[in-house]
Amino acid sequence: LTELIMTLEEKFAFEISEEDAEKLRTVGDVFTYIKKRQAEQ
Repeated sequence: LTELIMTLEEKFAFEISEEDAEKLRTVGDVFTYIKKRQAEQ
C-alpha cells in the first residue's frame, strides 16, 4: 500500500496524508479521492 501511495503522489503531484491514506480501502475510493484532489487544484 505504501508503494501505491508514493506512486500516486508522484504521478498526480500532490501529497496524500496518512489520515487520507487510511480511508482508501478500494479502487473506487482511490479513484474518487484523486478526482476530488484534481478538482481542488
